[in-house]
Amino acid sequence: MQRFAERLKRIVFGSPIATDSARPETLRTRLALAVFGASILSAVAYGPDALIDALESAHQRGAIPYMAAGVVGIMLLLGAAYASQVSAFPNERGDYGLVRDKLGRRWGVITGASLLTDYVFTVAVSIAALTEVVVFAFPHTAHWMRAIALGVLAVMTLANLRGIRDRVRVLVTVWNGFLVVVIAVVVLGWLRRTEGAVPSSPADAPETWPLLVAYAGAVASGAVMATGVEHLASAGPHHAEPRGTRAARTLLIAVTASAAAFLGVSLLAWTHGVSDFGNGPVVVQVADRVLRHEAAIWVVIVSVAAILYAAASAVFRRFSRISSLLASDTFLPRQLTMRNDRLVLRGGILAVAVLSAVVLVASGAQIERLIHMYIVGVFTSVVLGQIAMVRWASNRIALATEPRESVALHARRTLHIAAGVVASAVLIVTATFNFANGAWIAVVCIVVLVLLMHGIARHYAKVRADLAVPADGHATALPSATHGIVLVAQLHRPALRALAYAKAARHSTLKAVSVQMDRGATAALEKRWTQLEVGVPLVILDSPYRDLVGPVLDYVRTLHRSSPRDAVVVYVPEYLVGRWWEQLLHNRSTARLRAQLLQVPNVVVAAVPWKLESARQAAPVLEPEDPALSPDPST
Repeated sequence: MQRFAERLKRIVFGSPIATDSARPETLRTRLALAVFGASILSAVAYGPDALIDALESAHQRGAIPYMAAGVVGIMLLLGAAYASQVSAFPNERGDYGLVRDKLGRRWGVITGASLLTDYVFTVAVSIAALTEVVVFAFPHTAHWMRAIALGVLAVMTLANLRGIRDRVRVLVTVWNGFLVVVIAVVVLGWLRRTEGAVPSSPADAPETWPLLVAYAGAVASGAVMATGVEHLASAGPHHAEPRGTRAARTLLIAVTASAAAFLGVSLLAWTHGVSDFGNGPVVVQVADRVLRHEAAIWVVIVSVAAILYAAASAVFRRFSRISSLLASDTFLPRQLTMRNDRLVLRGGILAVAVLSAVVLVASGAQIERLIHMYIVGVFTSVVLGQIAMVRWASNRIALATEPRESVALHARRTLHIAAGVVASAVLIVTATFNFANGAWIAVVCIVVLVLLMHGIARHYAKVRADLAVPADGHATALPSATHGIVLVAQLHRPALRALAYAKAARHSTLKAVSVQMDRGATAALEKRWTQLEVGVPLVILDSPYRDLVGPVLDYVRTLHRSSPRDAVVVYVPEYLVGRWWEQLLHNRSTARLRAQLLQVPNVVVAAVPWKLESARQAAPVLEPEDPALSPDPST
């Protein structure tokens, strides 16, 4: 069974990868666009939907072009700010490291919690959007949205646990293919509109301009398009030299391309009367109105699904990396820094998978419910990142000696101030107007994560203080003596092996201990003990209430009280089994006893394994000569 499980594991997750064979991969701009730009470009699949939904709710459909232009302005401003940031700090993995170093660990924790929250909702939103595409293509699956979403998530999780390196050619095909498809739809849509081949829907004349609040809410909803900018900035270390220049160039190209695609799709949705979430993704609805050919529609559907899958899959890796950084800074469990035999940060991948599954199930994989939770986390990170950049620029200005350098730094500081103000406005508007629609969930998640991370950090600080070697070296002092105790229930081969190991350790004293719960069995054990001339005193502990743990604990504690500086080693024979269900039949009482003994000061518990036949058959190995059958080492 164990061999089968191992083979199945290798088939599913792949063969182990040696640490020395893993080389860091750096990419040029053309390839980096495809590998790291999926997140921001994939937002074209749901960004126009959020904008149109917000405007239609306010009965201001005629304002779509203006609000879309506002979203594009936000994207370009943040793109320029992050290009400045990544060129200055190309080796930082996004906002967390920057904020931690420039503003302090406390603000770094808030940034990290915001990013983790954002990444979970990014995965959920991308998969929900992909599910919506599937339902648009196959309407009869509308009642299975949760199942479809969880199925996609399961496949994605297995692929990331396997550590499949997305082939660059595949990602290039997905990224460029989606961009080409969107450009083709936009160009063809505008050509047919001007030629009159497709009658354009009459634009809602803005005869009654809405309140500024409605516009602000629409722009904030459409700002989901800007959430991928921070994701791009975290990819700086993966660019080839000159790293800062290439990373900034990649970011600007990806932001510009995504902004143009978003604007084109939004304008076509306005002119062709495409509605919001209810009838499928806006980009697919636009393609359906424009292309009017089934094969072409399927090309659009496949390209949209592919870019959404690529975006969500990339977030798995980003989540595991940021959680690993937080864990290395003691804000999350250390296990998140450990890689498996495929060099994958398994803990982070499983965490984002489980959390995303909870979000998808709770929301019914409905993107219109998720979209309002999406912006809070990333824009909190953006605001703090821009504040950190303003502080950095101000410090550099104070040290600048050249006028040209001072002017350039002043310009950069102004850029980051503007980006921070705009991002703050988007964050406030989103948290205010979408609070009841789900933004409160993101706020609560961030607050809970911050409190949890501070609690974990305090725990690790206490552990470090507890484990530190004192200056007087008292912790390294040797015990005055060691006493060996071998637990014996009956005199069989496992017990003889434990006795042999204990004799080989040459303790100051060595005794075998048996708990009497049946007088007949105890008498038989004493008789057998005398016959075999074991050479170790046998101590019988009476247990009138048939308790195994209590008498042994009392005996060991008595030894400790009589000699507090001595160490006591308790040898416990244990069975190794080859079938999972056999574990339920053995070692239950000894496991409980061992857990209790470990709480007694200066007590060491030594488990002496004995393989049963099922274990020997499951994993045959060359056994050394059984010490139980060897001559007594003390003689």
